[in-house]
Amino acid sequence: MPITIADLAGVAYSSGKVFDGLSTGRLDTENFLRYGSLDGVTSRQDLALLQDLRDAAQYVIDHATDAVDAAFVSDINATLTRSGSLHPGRLRTPEPPIGVNTPYGRHEPEALTESGLQDIIDAALAGSDARENALDLFVELAKAQPFGDGNKRTAIFAANAVLIGSGAGLVLTVPVDPDDPGVASRFNDLLARAYRFGEHDGVKDMLRSMGLTPLG
Repeated sequence: MPITIADLAGVAYSSGKVFDGLSTGRLDTENFLRYGSLDGVTSRQDLALLQDLRDAAQYVIDHATDAVDAAFVSDINATLTRSGSLHPGRLRTPEPPIGVNTPYGRHEPEALTESGLQDIIDAALAGSDARENALDLFVELAKAQPFGDGNKRTAIFAANAVLIGSGAGLVLTVPVDPDDPGVASRFNDLLARAYRFGEHDGVKDMLRSMGLTPLG
């Protein structure tokens, strides 16, 4: 069976919910992706976000056999941030600097050139296990913040491109439970520790146990 954007509903919902405050529920997100239904979509902000997530899912599916390189990641970002960024898909420049506030202080990674972004991707994908490569790619891209907007969403979709392209039969979702806000809070805390202290194992362990799910 060919992969459809509905198969990536968990990716779209979880990344939208945890990274951008999507208020549309999981089932309504799937119905939007599958049928274009607006039931449960209660704001223009949610609609714009869902449209971007839908288009990113379709891009990843359409280009599943392409190499995941700097140009590919930039194209994902361009698709994901069309509604909210002044420069979709463009690497940010050193000025103005970008930063992420965390409980452990502000994370301010240096701006990347295209070759610098490629180096990060190459290092993340150097292993032989597509699942571990996908986890590494997510964490490294999220930490590097190469774009002005949509970095974590870009990272999760790039990681899924690795999984889909490898035929692993898995997708990588962001740990979230609508009945337990603590799940997303723990994930965000572990990601912040990866940013600030280089502690990647904690967030990767959580993604490995709660984020890797069967495709479909």
